[in-house]
Amino acid sequence: MNWDALIHEASVEPLLAADYAHFSRPISEALVVFLSALPQDAQQEILATQAALPSTATTAERVRRLAQQCPVLHKLGQTLARDRRLDPALRCELRALESLPPSVPLETIRATLDQELGPLDRLGIRLDQQAIAEASVAVVIGYRDERRSGVFKVLKPGIEERLALELELLQRIGAFLDERCDALAIPKIGYEDAFFLVRDKLQDEVRLGVEQRHLALAAEQYAERARVQVPGLHEYCTARVTAMDRVAGRKISEPGHLSMRERRDTAQLLASTLLAQPLFSTQEQALFHGDPHAGNLLLAPDGRLVLLDWSLAGTLRQRDREAMVHAMLGAMLRDEGLVVDMLAALSADAPAGKPADKEALRAVVREALCRLGYDQLPGFSWLVGLTDAAVEKAGLAARADLLMFRKALHTLNDLVIDIGASERSLDLALFFGFTENLFAEWPRRWLTAPDSRAFATRLSNWDLTGLMFQYPLLAARFWTAFI
Repeated sequence: MNWDALIHEASVEPLLAADYAHFSRPISEALVVFLSALPQDAQQEILATQAALPSTATTAERVRRLAQQCPVLHKLGQTLARDRRLDPALRCELRALESLPPSVPLETIRATLDQELGPLDRLGIRLDQQAIAEASVAVVIGYRDERRSGVFKVLKPGIEERLALELELLQRIGAFLDERCDALAIPKIGYEDAFFLVRDKLQDEVRLGVEQRHLALAAEQYAERARVQVPGLHEYCTARVTAMDRVAGRKISEPGHLSMRERRDTAQLLASTLLAQPLFSTQEQALFHGDPHAGNLLLAPDGRLVLLDWSLAGTLRQRDREAMVHAMLGAMLRDEGLVVDMLAALSADAPAGKPADKEALRAVVREALCRLGYDQLPGFSWLVGLTDAAVEKAGLAARADLLMFRKALHTLNDLVIDIGASERSLDLALFFGFTENLFAEWPRRWLTAPDSRAFATRLSNWDLTGLMFQYPLLAARFWTAFI
């Protein structure tokens, strides 16, 4: 297939914001490499779908239909559906990927379930006559047995092989981009290594046993949060089927007739649940949701936040959280050296990454601190922007879980804005979560060694003493930042 004749820089450029238009060429060339390496029958199917679209179909519509036919592009489309660096029309099209109408025939779903569980009739299971929804790798259908109702998440036929192929191509694209950094005028950040980490995580999409473990851990982690619901597992789980509670609710991005105050409350619930909860956990490994797009987050009729699809999840270790908190602390104190050291700590054990260029990292931090100004507090959006610049300009690398956490923050921030809440919602949730935990741990600090950071806030008594010396300066910044 001659994909070069169909996909070119000029068709991609209008889909990007003006500040990112220079990425249109690498994106178009990478897409050509990806599509050209697919099996011929898959390429023919994609071309037939595109040819069947009306001549009035927009580029954004064609991109969405293309994404529906490729699991990796489908997942990428879900991630980018609310990314404000993209054209609004494209974002609108990509939102349809968050939850698609089912296309897998009922007979195929039943055949898979019979193969995995045995005859459904013998188990007393009655399937719904129509599936509920379809995602990139699985279809969801309701059922009822003698005791309760639930849903099955069932992998699509042949999806494991197709996803493995596309993930292999993803790494090939990384190598292609590494070779053409100069020609394409893109940062030299080690795309093949980065895509390798992404590939390893995306493979969990079809490892339903992994998702089942994540669901059990998430249910335990959020057990004491009255406004959060994680579907409970049923006994009919296998490597290709997850059985769980059926939950009611609407997509979090469709708040209906909620007032602005209720929208802000919803955004605060999102931020405290998906950001503050894992960040201020006292566990050695804190689980976080790696794919918080609107299709995976429901608002139940009773106001609870329902967290679906735990196939993509990661963990923040204690030292990861400590490095992030102390990088923020260093920024508050305008301590350039502390921020540099904490960023370097985040990448110290990246699997394939070489150590970051310390001098280049120092220059990146200095520039970011200068942008803060005297009366501004660093927020998570500032920290994410700092790490983005450190990756591009100083060769900062990180573990796959930290890359996923960074991606999840981007998705969550864009979703909060789409709900209609303030762009500062994540930062406010971080501030209130920090304050709440600091007060809660205060009595225990009298019995703890001065240098111990075994607290949710990851601050030792020595750290707090240093903050006290800076109190007048910090108080002025807090006052001007939040009034």
